[in-house]
Amino acid sequence: MKAKEIRSRFLEYFAQKDHQIVSSSSLVPLDDPTLIFTNAGMNQFKSVFLGLEKRDYVRAASVQKCMRVSGKHNDLEEVGKDARHHTLFEMLGNWSFGDYYKKESIAWGWELLTEVFKLDSLRLWVSIYKDDEESFNIWTEDLGFPVERLVRLGDLEKGDDENFWSMADTGPCGPCTEIHYDQGESMKCDHPDGCAVGVCDCDRWLELWNHVFMAYDRQEDGTLVPLPMKSVDTGLGFERLVAVMQGKKSNYETDLFTPLVAKAAQLSGQKPEGANKISMQVIADHARAVAFTITDGALPSNEGRGYVVRRILRRAARHGHLLGMEEPFLWKVSELVIDEMSDVYPELAERKDRTLATIRKEEERFGRTLTAGLVVYGEFKKQMKADHRTELSGEEAFKLHDTFGFPVDLTAVVAEQDGYTVDHPGFAVCMEKQRAQSGSDRVFKAGIGAWQILAEDVDLAGYSNTFTGYLNLQDTGRVVAVRAGGQDTEGRELTQVLTDKTPFYGTSGGQVGDVGIFTVQPSGLAMDVIATEKSSEGNVLVVVGTPAEITAKLEKAESILMTVDAVHRRDVTRHHTATHLLHATLREVLGDHVEQAGSEVTSGRLRFDFRHDGGMTAEELARVETIVQQKIMADLPVQSHADVTLQDARNMGAMALFGEKYGDTVRVVEIVPSGTDLAEDANGPSIELCGGTHCTATGAIGPFRIISENGISAGVRRIEAVAGNAAMAEEDADRNQLKSLGGLLRPDGGSYADQVQALLDERQDLRRELAKLQQDSARASLEDVLNSPREVAGFKVISALAPSPDKAAFMKLGDHVRDRLGDNGVVVLGAELDGKATLLVTVTADLVDSKKLHAGNLVKAIAQAVGGRGGGRPNMAQAGLPDAEALDKALSMVDEVLSGG
Repeated sequence: MKAKEIRSRFLEYFAQKDHQIVSSSSLVPLDDPTLIFTNAGMNQFKSVFLGLEKRDYVRAASVQKCMRVSGKHNDLEEVGKDARHHTLFEMLGNWSFGDYYKKESIAWGWELLTEVFKLDSLRLWVSIYKDDEESFNIWTEDLGFPVERLVRLGDLEKGDDENFWSMADTGPCGPCTEIHYDQGESMKCDHPDGCAVGVCDCDRWLELWNHVFMAYDRQEDGTLVPLPMKSVDTGLGFERLVAVMQGKKSNYETDLFTPLVAKAAQLSGQKPEGANKISMQVIADHARAVAFTITDGALPSNEGRGYVVRRILRRAARHGHLLGMEEPFLWKVSELVIDEMSDVYPELAERKDRTLATIRKEEERFGRTLTAGLVVYGEFKKQMKADHRTELSGEEAFKLHDTFGFPVDLTAVVAEQDGYTVDHPGFAVCMEKQRAQSGSDRVFKAGIGAWQILAEDVDLAGYSNTFTGYLNLQDTGRVVAVRAGGQDTEGRELTQVLTDKTPFYGTSGGQVGDVGIFTVQPSGLAMDVIATEKSSEGNVLVVVGTPAEITAKLEKAESILMTVDAVHRRDVTRHHTATHLLHATLREVLGDHVEQAGSEVTSGRLRFDFRHDGGMTAEELARVETIVQQKIMADLPVQSHADVTLQDARNMGAMALFGEKYGDTVRVVEIVPSGTDLAEDANGPSIELCGGTHCTATGAIGPFRIISENGISAGVRRIEAVAGNAAMAEEDADRNQLKSLGGLLRPDGGSYADQVQALLDERQDLRRELAKLQQDSARASLEDVLNSPREVAGFKVISALAPSPDKAAFMKLGDHVRDRLGDNGVVVLGAELDGKATLLVTVTADLVDSKKLHAGNLVKAIAQAVGGRGGGRPNMAQAGLPDAEALDKALSMVDEVLSGG
């Protein structure tokens, strides 16, 4: 059975069991900061299991794309070397949210494997948690499974959590039962305690399907409290299942990988044998990983998940080099991945061109750095041999990483091939020092406490308050709960206030939250709302004070009157609607490949990140700004459509942020010009999924100006712009600046630009003239010493202070003095350049040819004597000295150093 049929059979089976078939979520978990990549099928249901979210179904099934690049069985360097290590993999799963439980889950799992997929039941083994009698009885009594092939594992009291699954140290947990497949005696290992399920970890006993039964809520003290809603979470490894059903001992021999291995063989002209086979398996796995991750928005970079993608891509590139492939190749293998799997994951086809361009560009970049980096590594290798070392230092590994983009694990592979190791702890110290210097690691004070419920009739499990702020900026509600909200930048204690309904919009979707006031009724006590945050319970107000202080103020409140700051909201909505126009216009001007990669909307500006290779030209920026302004002046209606099904929104042409989690119904914001509003090439609509607040018509945005455009990472650009009052402030500043400039120029002297250019040209002429005078003066000051060079150790020597306007003039002066000396000459000059004490040594060509003297060695010896550092070529070298006083001392030591003193 082909892999595609196995995948569809699984979903068909559970659809017949009344399961909602749910699409795979993105590999980039936008709503879960605890994860680098989605690593399990249950990730997208995490909030459901925690009771923070309710779905309109209680049974679900899915095929989830997952990534694991660390932890047990997931060492990146092991991928490709054995039968079952992968970076990207697919997880088949079915879930019950308070519906069916152990009996149905186990029975359906057994039926699917043995009756639908026709696996040999005699090869299946089962493990359960040691005290799970219910599962034991279901297996042995209901299904008649042989007791001799059922294994009890785990013992929490002894710290053994085998067959007992936990989401985290605290929270939902429960026993699980795992179905294993016996691959036969030929795969048997020599474990000292025997080769058996639960004893060894060899390839004979292949874990196929884990059924987790979430029954408890683990407390901080370890106590297990029964959950009110018992749930099921299962995971069936797709690649392993395919291998078993196709009778293969290795996942790489299945039709999921064989076309990719064959492609690598074709491109390299090598046969998949021995070490070449491992390299081809690495390429096959990594081509899948980079195709999927880059499609989902994880672009190669030096931080976070982008660094993981870069490591994977460069490891594949390195194995391509081992196969003799010098030109970019991985993008061709990834193209095959996309063609093979886009029917299941349509986003692969939708983003194919951009994904392949990103992979190819990263390969080309690494090809350049690989060549240069290997040269530097070769120098390190020579030094290690000279020093009789067998370990590449952390500093050397860091230089390869920082300057040439070598992941440290790639450096380790290269070093290992030469019989060396890498000082990983030393490398980590260098990385930590760099992070500390760059400030890339930021520490946030969370300080978010548990809710203190003030409304006794409210249960916060699955609770979400009502947002009324699309139409109203004022509303009356009641306080439901309060909790500690951490501290602000001034160190003040903050409290979050949850109300049953609110007109305040919470920070989300890139839009900053509302500010304003709320007034306690009937006391009239008013409190400033300094921010509004989004939580699983809805939009919550942030006020200054501890929960105890705020609770005291709310003690006799019958209701509260909430009033949004209208000016702040209006400025925010102007920038948000302008962002939508900007997005649509960028697609019109640059092409449909443009996709949002992030945004931030505040009352004072907007920031829009988008996918596009290369910087925008001045003409493109001007065109975008003009079209946006035209759409604003056309006063186009901004329409919002609530409760639209996700499929209907897509049919409307709505653009969604790929990877973002949307409910079954969404809100669509639409700005559609009529045919006569704008020029034909600027008449494109803006239709986006968006929960933010917007102007009712584009005319309310007011002026719009692009402030800057720059790159922030490979393939991602950033535009910052202002609208409304902020744009007017920019225009006022420009007007005032022009007015001030005009006061410095002649009113009848032509345009400001012409007058300024004339002044700049005049300044440049004066600078050249001054430089020539300074050069002539410097040469004249050296005439006396040039006429009578002293003889030291058989050399004609000139050493002197030589003030120079800049480094170029200083170097020319050194050449001039050396040329005047003729043969056997040594020149040592000192000067302060841009506030830095600099020493220059030049020697005549005959000394270089005869190797009697090396300028680099000479300047290094002089500089070290006075606390400086330097070096350079045989004929010319420079050194930096601590200060101006060191110049005199260095020049006085020239004779001593030349004489060997």
